Amino acid sequence: MILVVGGTGRLGRAVDSLLVAAGHKVRIMARGKSQPFPQKMGDGVELLHGDLASEADCRKAVAGCTEVVFAASGFGIKDSSPREVDRDGAIRLVRAAAAAGVRHVVMMSMHGAAPDGPIDYLRCKAAAEDAVRSSGMDWTIVRIGALLEQRLEIMGTPLEAKGKVPVFGSGSAPVTYTSVQDTAAVVVRALRDLVLRNRVIEWGSQTLTANEVAEALFARAGHGSVQRVPAAAVRLLSLAARPFSPFLARVAGAGVWEESGAASFEFGPARAEFPDIPVTGLQQVLQASGAPGSLT
Repeated sequence: MILVVGGTGRLGRAVDSLLVAAGHKVRIMARGKSQPFPQKMGDGVELLHGDLASEADCRKAVAGCTEVVFAASGFGIKDSSPREVDRDGAIRLVRAAAAAGVRHVVMMSMHGAAPDGPIDYLRCKAAAEDAVRSSGMDWTIVRIGALLEQRLEIMGTPLEAKGKVPVFGSGSAPVTYTSVQDTAAVVVRALRDLVLRNRVIEWGSQTLTANEVAEALFARAGHGSVQRVPAAAVRLLSLAARPFSPFLARVAGAGVWEESGAASFEFGPARAEFPDIPVTGLQQVLQASGAPGSLT
């Protein structure tokens, strides 16, 4: 049995589908609040409503499982936070897995994760990485860039509604994105390939600027203009929004980090190691999707 934590999210759903298609027994753990549980997943799939804040739920989730994929995140959820999910929840789940005899954990992380990372999200990811490394289980840490589909939805939905695409800062800083399909493919590969045991892999799909993403959306829609938020305003928002909207503050903080250029990384060596996993970049995602709001 393979447990997928956060199995109703954008990435979790993609991992679920690949595992089920390969004939694995899968247990999906999620709160079922931000995203509903799937109606039908076929035989061999268990659905578990559980909260990472609960020791009992974590113990129940890992019981009888041999491997775990931690794909949950609190970054993009307004009623949650990275500290609750990406740090404390991950640590709680890892400890429960080790106690239950789980053999291998695939921990989703982020490029830039470090104890002294410039934003709280990266520090939380670093704490989760430390927990799984010291757990006594085999582990794989997959560090990705910003999810391409999520960014296209964030930028594309306002274009559909108002004819404008929001761009934080200059829009000229390079950002490495990872598509959901590419991420799910390497996660499933990590579950079966011993080469990926006890190592960190940085996995990207394409490096783009926000201006390039906006132009691609304009080209598809046939219209549109940029609504630019100056870098100084983004920095101010990352601080001023904390008391009334932690979600907005962390999104702005991520924008400040991306504007620095630090969100770009070299993913060529990892791709060269696994050339059989196709690259799914911006144009492939756009071609496969419908309206901007349907990028899931």
